Amino acid sequence: MFWKKRIAPVSSRMMTWEVTTSFDGTLTGTELQKRFDEDFGDLFGVRNEECGETCNMGMRANRVFFWPLVSFNASDGRKHRFLVAIANEPLASCRKKFDRCLPQQIAFYAVADKVLRGELRNGIVTDIHANSSANEGVAKSSAVQFGVEENVADDGNLLLVALWKNILYILVFMKGRLCHWSEELGYGDCFDERIAERVLRFKEFLNADELFASAGAFGEAFFCGDNVSDMETLFQIGAKDSFWRDLDLDESESMKPCEKRRWTVCALMLLTLGLSFALFSDDSWVMRNVRELCGDAVPAKDVAPVELSLPAEYVLEKLAWAEGHRDLLPAKWTQGRDGFAEGSFGMRRSRWACDSLDCKLLGIVGGRVALMKTAAGETKTLSVGDSLLKYRVKEIGRNEIVLRCGRKEVRYEIESPNVSSMAAPNVLHVGAR
Repeated sequence: MFWKKRIAPVSSRMMTWEVTTSFDGTLTGTELQKRFDEDFGDLFGVRNEECGETCNMGMRANRVFFWPLVSFNASDGRKHRFLVAIANEPLASCRKKFDRCLPQQIAFYAVADKVLRGELRNGIVTDIHANSSANEGVAKSSAVQFGVEENVADDGNLLLVALWKNILYILVFMKGRLCHWSEELGYGDCFDERIAERVLRFKEFLNADELFASAGAFGEAFFCGDNVSDMETLFQIGAKDSFWRDLDLDESESMKPCEKRRWTVCALMLLTLGLSFALFSDDSWVMRNVRELCGDAVPAKDVAPVELSLPAEYVLEKLAWAEGHRDLLPAKWTQGRDGFAEGSFGMRRSRWACDSLDCKLLGIVGGRVALMKTAAGETKTLSVGDSLLKYRVKEIGRNEIVLRCGRKEVRYEIESPNVSSMAAPNVLHVGAR
């Protein structure tokens, strides 16, 4: 919601003003203001360059705006019709909270747009014919209160008559485009005979006007704003239309306070993100100091490996003997213990005896898994390191497997009953020297 631009509905006056120039003539803002002052003087309040009684009353003179409606060639030259608008109230309070200020009665523009699109029917009386009498007009107008529904022309030509806060509004749309706006004070709070007579006189103007006379028939709609509770919603809908999108009753060369706050917050957010990236990235000065304080200043590749203390040599030799890896032990271990084992502990010696194997290699998968069949008819699936009786799988080749028991190795080949034995080429000594 903070980033959404807010639009303030303010009390304003609007009217249509026509200026005639040569067929190729143009009008600047200064020329428009000069002609307007010549035609109306102080009718719209204090002029921009003067300050009279209005300023003495503590009110600031608001600027008169000229918003173009339509331009067309006439018999006496090029005619330009402008929507003249000026705020009735000081805009200093709105300037702090709102991005733009627009006349609150543009809610009727949203009503007319809904009627043209066929989205609004309830409470609208349409199609009062030009040849109907004043009494018939009154009857039609009074029917507004009862929600009479009729059809509106679908060619974009519409005459909207609206009553709100004792002010009569007349809007004319031609081909869906706003071409006329008038406001008249001093009416009642309901559609009566006086309003019906005013509508008939205005329709005579439509029939005689150089622009509207050739437009064809106009659909008509009557709307009472006093009976509607959501005029604020209609105002916001009208403010989104392309006609009002870039207009503002409080234009200023400098940036408004609300816009300054928006840009200030945006700048602070960008600054915070930038500082966060600069301070906490891996190569930032802050992170380098943090690594130094935490002892991580030296790259990991330059740190010397931690030296681990190995168990004593005799502990490793005992472990190898207990696991049956006698071929990994030095000669001093086997000389004394072989004879000792052959004596009173013959059962212990037979535990490590490497009996011959009666097996058959059935096949090898991927050089990693071998399928063996024992003499008992049992099928074994072996990988490197697995045990088969007292033998361990030392190596699995493409077409062969090598088993080892102590210092004895046996090799089996696929589809070959031959078994070859060999002695290990050397004996490894466990322990660090």
